Amino acid sequence: MAGSIVVVLGLVASACGARVAPYLGAGQGVQAGAGGVGASDGSGSANGSSSALSGGSPGAAGSTPGGGSSSASGSGSGAGSASSGASSAGAAGGAGSSAAGASSSVTALTPDNFPYQPAQQAAFCQGSAGNTASAPGITPTTITMGNVSGITGVLANNFGQGPQGVQALFSAVNAAGGICGRQLKLLVEDDGQDAGKNAADIADEIPKVFAFAGSTSDADNGGVQEMVNAGTPDFGAAINPNRGVSPVYWSTNGATVYTQNGHPYLYNTLPNGLKQAGNFPSRVALLAYSVPISASAAQEFQNLFSQSGASICFTDYSISPASASLDQDVLEMKSKGCTGVYTTLDVTGNAKLLESMSRQAWRPAFAGTTFDGYTPALISVAGESNAQGFEMNLPFLPFNDNNPIINLYESQLSTYEPGQAPSGFGVEAWASSQMFLYALIKAGRNPTRASLTAALNAIGTWDTGGATVPIVPRARRPAGPCTMAVAVKGNDFHRVWPASGFYCNGQLVRAG
Repeated sequence: MAGSIVVVLGLVASACGARVAPYLGAGQGVQAGAGGVGASDGSGSANGSSSALSGGSPGAAGSTPGGGSSSASGSGSGAGSASSGASSAGAAGGAGSSAAGASSSVTALTPDNFPYQPAQQAAFCQGSAGNTASAPGITPTTITMGNVSGITGVLANNFGQGPQGVQALFSAVNAAGGICGRQLKLLVEDDGQDAGKNAADIADEIPKVFAFAGSTSDADNGGVQEMVNAGTPDFGAAINPNRGVSPVYWSTNGATVYTQNGHPYLYNTLPNGLKQAGNFPSRVALLAYSVPISASAAQEFQNLFSQSGASICFTDYSISPASASLDQDVLEMKSKGCTGVYTTLDVTGNAKLLESMSRQAWRPAFAGTTFDGYTPALISVAGESNAQGFEMNLPFLPFNDNNPIINLYESQLSTYEPGQAPSGFGVEAWASSQMFLYALIKAGRNPTRASLTAALNAIGTWDTGGATVPIVPRARRPAGPCTMAVAVKGNDFHRVWPASGFYCNGQLVRAG
């Protein structure tokens, strides 16, 4: 569904053909701005310094919707440092061939020294002696995790990426011996992108699984209450807002939106970045499917652009996924003098838009979508020439940045899920499952859902070794104020801004 869609609410998307301003030049890495890179845990203080990718300002003040600022200490519990947008010191050891600086002591293990290589993860707890059936889904030799995704449905080929990413990670860990001698299993069910089916599938799996990992569906609102009632941890990228703020939800991408007094808030990092890059659209159009989550997400982006000074030249929130083309929308945008367009469509919808833009000879200065578009399928379906310059913002470093953690995801996917392309939903599911592995190790030889949750609550800042934007997982706020932009160039996506690392200059602003 528009799921592909809304999952970037906190990160806001793209800028087509944006020019890199000197402020965003090479070597700047994370740009700390008014919002800083500290992530508020909801208690009024930003917990820990976020990873400053070369040149950032760890512990810059985090903003609050009320206009005040949260105090962010540069030496907080989650402090981590990365260089030139590559990986943090702990991650470099973890992703490399040796665990330099990573302690074999579970007590000394932190998000900063957590190793990402499966053999090093397995080394923290070896053998099955002493293992018990300590929780649902756990036997002395196995840990079964659940996954309910929209494998089939009206929006095809979008949501299978999540379980693929998790399965690749689990297969790699199993090959190294598992965790405490237990093999990791993933029980996948298809909700058909239907909220009622999602709820039924979640309820079916809860007695059988320890937790959920990488569930990806536009219908992920269906089973949220079931997971909350059972206290079952849920790792992945939320599409619907109620999943993102659930007390059992854990993610490297945070919530889709932050709600205060019944109003949604988003980080304004995208419009700020476009302005710094000299490519902010003065007249922007918004396009969405006729699916509630897609339309509501587009409305929030509309409010975000409007608050940042753009005129809204055209909207269409009733596009059918079955539409043959978007020629009429393109003609409307062209006639109204729109200088930009932003969508909450999936790969197929965006491909139709790009094809129509080509047919109608209309190419605005800015055209973009959410990070669901970050997959080779967008270029192949739209056609390479049509896709040129189409942009999206990412809550993780791009695949061609040569980051060791991102490279590890690609390697595991290629090895254990051959033929599957790396993707935005895939890397988010993989990264969130790495957070699960960290908490699993910290939870002890015979973990329970309660001990797993306690380990997760103890995390200060998590950034997957510098590969994903820094967040405080327990805060369940949108992943911001950091992001970065890529655009299609040739047959691949290339970094647009900043020149390295992440751009971090945003505040939470009301979006509805």
